[in-house]
Amino acid sequence: MKEVLQQVKEELERAYNEPESHSLEQSIKKLQSALEQNGDRGTMIENAITSIIQAQHAMQQLRNAGDVSSAAAFGEAHNALDQAIKSYSHVDNDPV
Repeated sequence: MKEVLQQVKEELERAYNEPESHSLEQSIKKLQSALEQNGDRGTMIENAITSIIQAQHAMQQLRNAGDVSSAAAFGEAHNALDQAIKSYSHVDNDPV
């Protein structure tokens, strides 16, 4: 799951830097498929999917104006992916 999240994060960054030549549709599908296969941390992944969908909607604004609201949508998606990646990176092995 961590690898899928990292791939989606890279795709998001490319879409932000070159909105004319990238789509986030495939990224959304990857996450939805990963969520179905790996149901753990479902809410976190669902939040990441939602934020990427919002970034996808903001791409038209980014293409035309490059305004702050479109950058904010990409920033939120980036943060959601970072948090999800961190959740798969930090494993607590301490006994309770």
